Amino acid sequence: MITISKRLLRFIGPYPFNPRLIFIFLTSLYFSRYMPLILTKPVGLARIPAYLVIFIAAAFPSGAYAFGAMLFEKYRFWKSNTLPVFLLEVLFLQGIFFALLPISTSFLDKLLPSDQELILPLNPILFLSSLIFAIFSFAVSHGSERRISERLKRADELALKLELDAEKLVLSDEAVRKQTSQFLHDKVQSELMVTAMELKSAKGQPRDQVDLVISRAIDRLESTRAIDIRNLVQILTPNFEDGKLTSSIELLKRQYGESLKIETAIDPSVDLLTENQQLGLFRIIEQCLLNSFVHGPAAEVKISLRELSPGNFSLTVEDDGPGVVLAQIKAGVGSAIIDSWLKILKGRKEIISSTGNGYRLEARFTL
Repeated sequence: MITISKRLLRFIGPYPFNPRLIFIFLTSLYFSRYMPLILTKPVGLARIPAYLVIFIAAAFPSGAYAFGAMLFEKYRFWKSNTLPVFLLEVLFLQGIFFALLPISTSFLDKLLPSDQELILPLNPILFLSSLIFAIFSFAVSHGSERRISERLKRADELALKLELDAEKLVLSDEAVRKQTSQFLHDKVQSELMVTAMELKSAKGQPRDQVDLVISRAIDRLESTRAIDIRNLVQILTPNFEDGKLTSSIELLKRQYGESLKIETAIDPSVDLLTENQQLGLFRIIEQCLLNSFVHGPAAEVKISLRELSPGNFSLTVEDDGPGVVLAQIKAGVGSAIIDSWLKILKGRKEIISSTGNGYRLEARFTL
């Protein structure tokens, strides 16, 4: 019983107002109602003015009804459109409609006088009956529109959730990288320093050869501490306040240099972008290189980052790997990170690939 009541209440409303549909429906209804007046005119061109008069008489109150519905739909300032509010709105619109009907009838009587009673006498019973008919008409004519509206609302909610999830994915990825770089900085680097000090203490041994080995080991450890670890930290958590995107990409080239031949053409203007924009471009390039290295495998990668016009940038990353069939690509974490950064940077991408023809990513940004 409760379910039936809920269904009945849902059938009654509320519904979104469609002013065009309301205008067409009411105008057609009253136009057909006034059609018998045409018969008072001779057949032929003499009926054209009568058609125009009838249309104006039908469109006048219908247009007012539709205009009121449009105002409600666009400028409704109350928070929710519940069933009671919906019924009050329909009641108000019906009141306006009934208030204008006498004007429409008077207009008809003056221009197309007739003995026919085309309009029922206005009274509370007729008003209530028309109100019930209007509610039923909304249920029939606006039901599909309400379903579409509800689906669009759910789609917007899902899109917002996906957008938030995408940002969370990027932020969590950055958090992991920062933790890793912090560990390398605080733990690994300190242990390397201790090792270097211990090796230095062994320099007093009498054997010249041992001293030479120790000296070389110290040089290697110092180089690792001062250069390799520092570069690794910069790759994991680039600091674009102190550095530049171009220099960070050069570090990426060194990281993959032993496995990939990497050619770059980077527009220096990218170094003027904000820190977050540079970070996003860096992460996209980083993931592309990782994909070429792991999933290719590729031997050569070309990276182009150009400013097409002020604020408009083009990024192209292509490799000579075996390529893939686009329909068979399965999105992984790397693709998710690229797509997330594309969304954050308001960019769009196109992937061009086929079996035996390598892999090419083209992206456009307005930054």
